[in-house]
Amino acid sequence: MVEERNNVINEITSINNPKSADMVKENEEEVVYVTKTAIIEGAEIEIVLAFTEYDMEQPKDGKKLMEKIDTSMLFKCFYHLTKPDIFWKEGVKLVDENGNTIEEGTENVYVSCPTSETFWRRGLEEKLEYVEIHTFKSVKEYAQAVGCTNLYSRGLSNIEKIGIAALATGDEACKTVYEFAKENKLNVTTAKLYLDYKVKPADIQSMTMGIWEEARPELGRKKEEAQELLDKVKEKFGKNAQKRYVIRVVNSLLHTNDDYSLEKVKEAIGQVTEAEAEKIKDANSAEKETIICNILTRKLSENHETEEAA
Repeated sequence: MVEERNNVINEITSINNPKSADMVKENEEEVVYVTKTAIIEGAEIEIVLAFTEYDMEQPKDGKKLMEKIDTSMLFKCFYHLTKPDIFWKEGVKLVDENGNTIEEGTENVYVSCPTSETFWRRGLEEKLEYVEIHTFKSVKEYAQAVGCTNLYSRGLSNIEKIGIAALATGDEACKTVYEFAKENKLNVTTAKLYLDYKVKPADIQSMTMGIWEEARPELGRKKEEAQELLDKVKEKFGKNAQKRYVIRVVNSLLHTNDDYSLEKVKEAIGQVTEAEAEKIKDANSAEKETIICNILTRKLSENHETEEAA
């Protein structure tokens, strides 16, 4: 019955639109499945690309970025697919790209075996040129293969992203942040704070593709100034210098009070006592910045009063 219905539907859709999707009746409404062209065993065919509800999640900003991407710059990759029978047999729901439930018996359905290379590109490429079909005895075996393949797969780390962004755009600020982070073994967020570089992570993501539409922000501090500041913070706060706490307070003081200069703030940092540094070290994360701010503000105020008295 299902096969007969699908044959009728295929006949209708092939007349109206040879490249349209299979249609089914679901809740009395016609549903059009999303199809892809795939080259399988040398033949170019239209398939319904299926996914389980356990498929890898799509990037939240994926659609916005993919509208800008130059697809000619993409490396070719293998798409790994399998037939749907084991999923239907074991009662695992399959859906197409739009989330439509794919009914058992629908023809030309192939289930995606998600990999770090392909999971996000499924909505970007209409033609799957390099396809490998896999046969699994069960859904469990399918899932194990996905798990093993993706064990150490990953996207770019934040520091790798900013490095690629520097190369892809020629942006000197990104290059400086990358070098500063690597040289001092800092994470990118902390490195940006020391260099007083304000750029959104989403912008860095776009820059990795060579897309940079807005005016480029500049470093608020030269690399040499950032290094001197980091060394001074390390001298008093040890490992806390590699975290955001101290440098966030420093930037906040400098941005909100014109009476403070970088030199005056470094002087105040140099006056922090061992007992005060220990207090900061023992404080929990939520309290650290408040304590640091109170200590530095007090010292800056005292130094200012001393200057005026002189």
